[in-house]
Amino acid sequence: MFINGCSKLDTTVIGEDLITIDNISTFDTILPITAVRERLDDSTRVSRSETHALGSINDDPVFGKTQADIFLELKPATFPFYFGNAKDTITHYDSAFLCLSVVGFYGDTTRLQHLKVYQLDENTSNFTDTIAHKISFEPEPSSLNDLIGEGSFDVRALRNFTVLGDSARDSVNNQIRIKLTPAFLAKITSGDTSSSSPNNFFRSDSLFKEKFKGFAVVAEGNSNGNGLFYINLTDAKTRLEVHYTAATSANKPDVAFSSLTVSTGAYVTPSATANRIKRDTSASELMHPDIKALYVRATPGSAIRLTVSGLSGFPNSVIHRAEIFLDEVLPAIPNNPLTPPQYLYLDLINDTSTSGSVPYKPVYYDLNPTEYYNPDNTTSFFPSTVDNNYYGGYLRSLTDASGKRSYYTFNLTRYVQNTITKKGINYKMRVYAPYNLNYYGLRLLYKNNLASGDVKIYNGTDPNYQIRMRLVYSRIK
Repeated sequence: MFINGCSKLDTTVIGEDLITIDNISTFDTILPITAVRERLDDSTRVSRSETHALGSINDDPVFGKTQADIFLELKPATFPFYFGNAKDTITHYDSAFLCLSVVGFYGDTTRLQHLKVYQLDENTSNFTDTIAHKISFEPEPSSLNDLIGEGSFDVRALRNFTVLGDSARDSVNNQIRIKLTPAFLAKITSGDTSSSSPNNFFRSDSLFKEKFKGFAVVAEGNSNGNGLFYINLTDAKTRLEVHYTAATSANKPDVAFSSLTVSTGAYVTPSATANRIKRDTSASELMHPDIKALYVRATPGSAIRLTVSGLSGFPNSVIHRAEIFLDEVLPAIPNNPLTPPQYLYLDLINDTSTSGSVPYKPVYYDLNPTEYYNPDNTTSFFPSTVDNNYYGGYLRSLTDASGKRSYYTFNLTRYVQNTITKKGINYKMRVYAPYNLNYYGLRLLYKNNLASGDVKIYNGTDPNYQIRMRLVYSRIK
């Protein structure tokens, strides 16, 4: 069957429903959006159980440089502590390695990352066990005085196994291994458990913490590195290894190692950890921004504010679809390994507050349409999970006449319907790329890694690429 008729037909899919735009009973329109920079007070904290960033980005002309360093306290699982088994005699200490479990990478995998290890000063006072440290953490006094090891690392080579002992069964991969100096090896192996010894730091947890405050693993900021490792500190592959040769009770030489790890508090006090992330935009495009663009950076990052003035006073209608579109400015570097964030997130700016502050709250209804939540309720303000298949916010890509670029969409159909029907507040909106969300003093982990991704978005002044809300609706007479 063939039907000739009006060619101005458009369709869009919402769940299992098919909407046909015929301009008779169902219409669509574009509401312009005003977009400006939004302040983003970064209070991000990272706990020992969360993934930490490590490395340096030194070749990003748009967003500048990033350096991510890790601080960690490694200690025995129990005290008193001995190297080897109780009846072994250590005949020789061979080496010591600081090891980090790698669970991911962002950026250019073809470039080496140069890392340095420093032992924290014994007088360091602010590096203690807390729930979490801010990503602006700086140890006091300076941690960069006692260099005890360094090395350059190729993320592609980390998949290869390193044999640790006499058998290939004792091997490991996806692990950064930094060999430490003989001086540090001598220091750590000089300890004992005697009550009267001046080096009895292996006698108890409190004595050990006085002598060994921890380590700083610092990315070389001037290296060729252009990416970030992601490290799991509580994984068994993150540890201080001390390798030795021992004479066993059977008088047979045994090549082995003992490990000090990040404690989660099972038998000794929890280990202190911190992730420090620094941004340097001094030689980047951000110092002289593109007048047609806005910039969104993953935590620690930046945000933009959206205003959809056209929603105020919109006639009463059935809203079939309300969707916001954000288009990336065509990247200056084709196939850039420094990709945009995997997820952007949109919430509401409650600028009707009379307290002088500008609080934020989740968008109503659309984060997960199958769950009840109320952004105004301090105990049930957020669903158990965000349904990104419905809500959107995830990274997409397309190729048009300008080339290949990324874009994002947000489905706000239920929120817009409620706003129009009940003539509610037309809130301004915030878009950013969070590592975690902060509402009512609570911290919720989101879906981006730290410092993973930046995106340059058209701000609405370019007629071909506008931040916009598309409405598909039917008028109610």
